[in-house]
Amino acid sequence: MILIFDLKQYYRIAACLSLALGLVMAPVDDAGAAAPSAKKKAKATPPKSNTAKQNKKSPAPAVLDPVTELEIISDEATALNNARGANPDDTLAQQKLAELALRAARAAERALARGDENLFTAYRAQFQKHFASTRPGLEDMAKRGIGAAEFALGVLALHGMLEERNVERACARFAAALEKGFSGARFRHAQCIEESDPARALKLMQEAADAGHVGAIERLGRICLEAEPPDAPCAYARLERASREGRLSATTLLGWMHAQGIGGKVDPARAARYYREAAEQGEPSARNNLGELYESGRGVAKDPAKAFDYYLSAAATGFPPAQFNVGRLYATGKGTVKNLVEARRWLGEAAKAGVPQAKQILDFLDQEEAAK
Repeated sequence: MILIFDLKQYYRIAACLSLALGLVMAPVDDAGAAAPSAKKKAKATPPKSNTAKQNKKSPAPAVLDPVTELEIISDEATALNNARGANPDDTLAQQKLAELALRAARAAERALARGDENLFTAYRAQFQKHFASTRPGLEDMAKRGIGAAEFALGVLALHGMLEERNVERACARFAAALEKGFSGARFRHAQCIEESDPARALKLMQEAADAGHVGAIERLGRICLEAEPPDAPCAYARLERASREGRLSATTLLGWMHAQGIGGKVDPARAARYYREAAEQGEPSARNNLGELYESGRGVAKDPAKAFDYYLSAAATGFPPAQFNVGRLYATGKGTVKNLVEARRWLGEAAKAGVPQAKQILDFLDQEEAAK
């Protein structure tokens, strides 16, 4: 049995994890809108004026490279902490540090949204090192009606930064951020209320997508896929847009659509191209699905050993379907040397994650062992 990336099963799993996974790809400003490109700004018509100075167009602001932004925040935080160390009563330095923590929280959320786990981990470490004392300052800004501070506190609660992870508290903060005018909280708040108020959640998701939030664009594409019957043109258009922005999960879903023939003929070769694009950048579900194509010989030359390698690389990230497939191949010796100890280990991980087929194979192995 091949366990591939099943869309509806994925939705059920993802629903439990969605609040831990951001989905932003384009640079987003403090209002949650995609930062306009330099080209678009250059075309903007300035207001008429009688002076040459006023007629000059302002240069487009540079968009910081994400890693550069991390480094800048770290350097500024180090300087401010040194200032506080020299003068513990320096309230201005403490205030600036809290404001910098607010910026870091938004940047961490964007990193996670882009799927950059390494950068997000760096921001998490940065909070522990530089911003442990900033929570009171963020709380004070929130009390003064600053929605971005509410959002930052929500990010801290959601990801367990400086406090124990608490999704309920995070959702309350995201709601408060939106109420105080921080539209960048629309996507997170929509996630929080998808079950309790689906109509409003959809409206907020659409507003976030219209503002350039790529995570919202991808989510709307998934909604189109969940429709009965699926709205393939809608799904493809939105997922393709998200994929162009580098969202690997959207690229994988495009491959899945071609593998299943949703919106057209079944095209496993094209599916393999999408899967490979995402797999080479580390997307676990793409690696698992590409392994399935190599195991079955659909769209690529049949190669069980290569299939096993793709399954194993995905399983190592904790992706349950891939863990099941690794255990299954170890149990049968397909694509690798038969190893029942490893089979039980990987199948056990998949079973704990809720893959029912893993428990079935483990039971079968127990029966085989008892019959000897």
